[in-house]
Parts: sequence; C-alpha cells; structure tokens
Amino acid sequence: MSFGPRASRRALRVTIVGLLGCSAPDTQRTTAPTPPVTPVIADALVAAVDADAVAVAVEPDAGPTTPPSDEVWLRGTTHVHAKPSGDSVAPVPDVIRWYERHRYDFIVLTDHNRVTPVASTPQLIVIPGIELTHNRKGCEPAGDDSGNCRIHVNALGVTGQPADKLEWTDYSEKQRVALYQKAFATARQLGASVVQINHPQYYWGMTTDVLFAIGKDAQLVEIANQQFNKWNAGDAGHLSTEALWDAALAKGIPIWGVATDDAHDYQDDGGGKYPAGGGWVMVKARRDPPAILAALAAGRFYSSTGVTLSRAERSGDELVVEVAPGTPNQHTIAFIENGKTVVTVNGLSAKRAVPRTGYVRAVVTRDDGKQAWVQPVRL
Repeated sequence: MSFGPRASRRALRVTIVGLLGCSAPDTQRTTAPTPPVTPVIADALVAAVDADAVAVAVEPDAGPTTPPSDEVWLRGTTHVHAKPSGDSVAPVPDVIRWYERHRYDFIVLTDHNRVTPVASTPQLIVIPGIELTHNRKGCEPAGDDSGNCRIHVNALGVTGQPADKLEWTDYSEKQRVALYQKAFATARQLGASVVQINHPQYYWGMTTDVLFAIGKDAQLVEIANQQFNKWNAGDAGHLSTEALWDAALAKGIPIWGVATDDAHDYQDDGGGKYPAGGGWVMVKARRDPPAILAALAAGRFYSSTGVTLSRAERSGDELVVEVAPGTPNQHTIAFIENGKTVVTVNGLSAKRAVPRTGYVRAVVTRDDGKQAWVQPVRL
C-alpha cells in the first residue's frame, strides 16, 4: 500500500499537535449520526479539479500488488483512556480485556498528562502514549461563548516515562499556536514518533489559520472522534473536521485523518458516557509497534466507523478503493479532489485518476451511515 513520496518523507518524524478538548469530565457527548460527506470548504481551499480525471466503477482486481507476507491489516485505536486519566473508572486490565475481546490488534494508551506503563499481551499490542491536556478559559483566537479552551495533543510511541502526572503547559499563555508549540516540544522530549491533533472543533477552537500554523508539526488529525459528532459536523458558522482537513491538504500540509473512539467507558452493553469501539484505524503493517507507528506516520491506513475495505491504495496513477467482499449492504464511494466532491460511485469498488495538481481522497459510506476514510494521494 503506497501513498507516494510525501508519505515516505513524513515517516518517523518526531512531531506533535494537539487540539481541542478531549473527553474530559466537562465534555458533552452526542449521538448524532455522522453526516454524509459534503464538506463545506473554506475559501483557502484550492478549487482546481483535473478535468481529465474520471471515476468509474470497477470489478475488484484479480491480482493487486502483493505486500510483503508479514504485512497485514491491523485494527487499532490511537486514543484510549483508563483510570490513571482521572476521568475514567476503568482499571487498565479491564481496558486491555475489552480490546482483546473485540479483536483489536493494537491500542495506544493515552491517559491525560500521564504515561501509563502497560505491557502488551499475546493478543494485543499496547503502544505507550500520552494525551497532553490543557483545559483553561480565554484562549486566542476565541472559541464559542463559553470561553473554554482545550488544547489536547496525543503523543504516540513515547519512550520517556515520567513517574507522575506531567506538568507541561504554561497556564499564563493564551495564544493557541504557542500552546500547541509547547505541546509539540514536550512530545519531542518524550520521544514521540507520531503526533495527533484531537477533536479539533471542540468548543469551535480550531480555525484554518491555526491549523495552517501547526499542521506541519502533526502527522494525524482526528476527523471522526466518535464522542464529538456534534462538533465534527460543523455548523453554519464553523467548518466541519473534514473541511478543516481539506483546507490543510489544499495548503500542501500532508496530514492524515483518523477515526477514534476516545474511550473512557468499557461496559459490556456499550453503555457509559464515552463508550469504546465507535471508531478505529486499519493499518497495513507488520505486527510490531515500530512498524505500526511508521505506517501511521506515512498514511498507510484507512479510518473507519464500521466499513471494512480490502484495498485503499494508489496503484500507478489511480486511487483504488474496494470494499471487503461478503457484505450485503449498499455502499457509495465518493472521491474528493482539492476539497470538492467530484464524483460518487454506487458499488463495492471504484478508482479515480490522481489529478495533475493537488490531491484526491475517498470516503465510503454504507447504507446504515457507517463510513471509511481513505487517505489522500498526490502525483
């Protein structure tokens, strides 16, 4: 699975970005369904669409490029909380067992301002991480009328292990960009190999200007945190998380979009305020932590809230998308070029020529509203 030279240049960068509030005790979870993919794109988006690029429904390839025999699709989540976070009551062993029972291959444990040491098990790879968390009021630019300011950044694959709660932020600082830069520096000190911007539109705290300023220092941005569907969708005055992502991509910032569960609750019936399992990533990698982190950094994955793909890759000068066989559901594959949905295909597979300028990505929507997001590719 290849996403071109930009991906390989970004692999293994030690960076970080954080955003908007994570599922802290004052969050408000909504259960609104994820809206159809019709991103509202800011003026900053590049509108050029290659007129020669044509999307067509295709039969699944009989002979796709074969990856190395030890590379497989691995299901994982990059945003997980346990009792050390302070806003979850779940002991770490219960968290591990939940993801084992639900057949995840890996998780990144990202407690608030803590690196919780946990060993992997034969069934589940546990990658050390931390959510660098800043919760205050009065940041600039301002968010919603509440004045709440949430700068949250996930550092994935950290090597440092501070014994206690990490006091990293500067509470006298009000500028969002400066606070993110402080978080990035902390992530570097902790040895993080991948950095993630969390739920960027929480309290409407993200603008295109802020994202342009910080995006080059991040590898991942949450576009579908399942605890924040209200904020993900945007509104008449604020961009959706996908629109923000497209704005960054159009600016030439190579950043990958992730779905997460941001889990704090692990009840067997799926209850709780912030339940596990709503969103995840499917990474094409060997089954070991360095390979998984390298694949995340390089964009060799797709994100999902329920749709399973068998192909999501650039093949030659085309982006090829195939839904895994065996599903009775109807699917629609939408291709987005330079911030605009340019064509949709009803079916289980489709391909689209990569435009001469800019990027193309895809979103697959199932008839029950579940989705998968394919990472952008460029020539």
